[in-house]
Amino acid sequence: MSDIFQEVEEDVRRERYEQIWKQYGNYIMIAAVLLVAGVAGYQAWRGYDLSQRQKISDRFRAASQTAQTGNAPKAEADFAALAKDAPSGYAILAKFHLASADLAQGKRDAAVALLRELTTSSDPIVSSTARLKLAWIMADASPKAEIVTLLQPLTADDSPWRSAAGEVLAYIDLKDGGRAQALAEYQKLAQDNSAPASLRQRAAGIAEYLKANPDAGIGATTATPPSLPSLGASAPAISPAPANGATSGQGTKPK
Repeated sequence: MSDIFQEVEEDVRRERYEQIWKQYGNYIMIAAVLLVAGVAGYQAWRGYDLSQRQKISDRFRAASQTAQTGNAPKAEADFAALAKDAPSGYAILAKFHLASADLAQGKRDAAVALLRELTTSSDPIVSSTARLKLAWIMADASPKAEIVTLLQPLTADDSPWRSAAGEVLAYIDLKDGGRAQALAEYQKLAQDNSAPASLRQRAAGIAEYLKANPDAGIGATTATPPSLPSLGASAPAISPAPANGATSGQGTKPK
């Protein structure tokens, strides 16, 4: 008896499937085709996107190598092209390197304009890096008040950029003759455990030199801002004053 009921149930189920297929079969086929096409299209797009990213990466690497050889005009052209048509991340890096290539050719105004543009970025890492590089470019030619305003967003007590900004300001004070203030600033930086070790070492070295050489001075120079991707910098070179007490030493800022 149970076999009969089972056969009837199977017949009913089969009839339902047949009705569903007759009514929706075409739609099911279309959906299946679209699903297969969608998967294939996605895979094709991924392959194309990966290929394009690899091309951009190769172009950026080639431009960086060109810059390292000292061919600034070619590097400028290559980075300018990347800044125009590369994806956002590469375009931003290209602009930083383009500013460096401009500086290498004495195109200070162009470099300043690029970095000012980058200081408006919504990415705090990009804007803060741009502010630091711009501050080093302007350090010898602009009033301290202007540099203080530029670096103000970086000098808050909880800012991870505080010590790097402080190094710029200490350099400016020393350059402008504020020796005692600069010495105090360098000593403070040397003892700041939140600062990078390399910066603390630079600050300690300069502070010790200033204490041991009361007549040492630092001359104004036009220097290159910290290079990317590292923000590390070499210590300013401080040269002794001549015997007559005048300050004539030529110093260099972090590069």
